[in-house]
Amino acid sequence: MFMKKKAQAAMEFLMTYGWAILVVLVVIGALSYFGVLNPQNLLPEKCTLPMGLYCKDHIIKQGGDLNGSVSLKLENGMGRGIMIRNIIVEGANGQVVHNCSIDLTTDCNSSNVDDEDDCGYNSIEGWHIANGDMGSVTIDDCTVDEFTGKTKADITLVYCSDTSMDEDDCGNYSHTMEGDLMAKVE
Repeated sequence: MFMKKKAQAAMEFLMTYGWAILVVLVVIGALSYFGVLNPQNLLPEKCTLPMGLYCKDHIIKQGGDLNGSVSLKLENGMGRGIMIRNIIVEGANGQVVHNCSIDLTTDCNSSNVDDEDDCGYNSIEGWHIANGDMGSVTIDDCTVDEFTGKTKADITLVYCSDTSMDEDDCGNYSHTMEGDLMAKVE
């Protein structure tokens, strides 16, 4: 008789905790199903580049027929002026943003850069950002897949110092800078 009471107490203990665990699993499942626990909704938007060149603002726009654009607002704090020659924005692991690049040695104009006077400097082709200055660039004709939420992309910039003597000097001494973009597709 004494054994039955121990078994009954153990069974009641397991059933009580079992129901509690089941309720917690159902709640987690419901939150996950409705997107409340989606990590992309919880992560903040960000645009980061290595020290010296700061990404002040960004936007990824979705257009018709998957044609979209990526706009970046950059501030130069490198201690010297730079010539940005090429920008590539590519979705991490092939996600959402594809074929998004601009060659600023040939496509630097008022439709891409906020001030066309910043195109070319010291007989060097590219987008000039003086030390301490800020400027915006828009990369058009990007393939932006239909997507709601935030996406991650990698940014690659090719630049040289504006103290380069000529186009060949800038080409021979160009540097690559890589950063990250986490943004909502609008």
